[in-house]
Amino acid sequence: MKQRLHTLFVILILSTDLIRVFAHTPTSVSGRVLGYLSNRIGDYDGLRLQTSVGEAHLLFPPHTASRILKLAATGQRIQADVEPQPGRPELAQPGLGGPGETTETDRSTITTYRLIRLRNQTLGTSFQLADLPPPPPRQGQLVQTEGPLISKIHSGQGQLTALLTDKYLIELKPHQVEQISSLLTGVQRLGVTGFERTADGFVNRTGRPVLHPTTLTIRGQTFAL
Repeated sequence: MKQRLHTLFVILILSTDLIRVFAHTPTSVSGRVLGYLSNRIGDYDGLRLQTSVGEAHLLFPPHTASRILKLAATGQRIQADVEPQPGRPELAQPGLGGPGETTETDRSTITTYRLIRLRNQTLGTSFQLADLPPPPPRQGQLVQTEGPLISKIHSGQGQLTALLTDKYLIELKPHQVEQISSLLTGVQRLGVTGFERTADGFVNRTGRPVLHPTTLTIRGQTFAL
């Protein structure tokens, strides 16, 4: 009896490993680029592809966005090596001028992948994502700025994630939102001190550089974050 249970246990483990291997086996997809997706602060991190069987989302690290946007402009045909990956809980929010962004597609019909390699069939050029490792952490350049508060950016769940001025996108962490969200009602101008992100490769759909704030000045009063 013990031997039989041991054999069944081994078979179960092997079956689970095989399922895991097949679930992550790379495959190939091709089609026309519909547009892009972005993360909570608007950095591009996904490509929307119209394939012969429907829409697919190809997710990629944000630091590779610059290379990918040059290789796969909206409307062009591409081929990609990918592996299955569960979709993230929210899609990019429209209305900030990003190329081809929309949330109108029924999410239940979308297949989500992790992008491994991208080829532009027209240009004959390709990009292997593993060839571009993430940039090393860096604090960035300290800046002090003041300007009009143009809009507040929220996640798909309605959470405040960033502030948009005429020069910067100011990223807000959850604890910072708790500190200052109630103070922003009716505010039209904002003073900010913080560190500007200087790492290469990121592309924000607002077209603004990202600023990590250390203080905000609201109606003449400065708040440390």
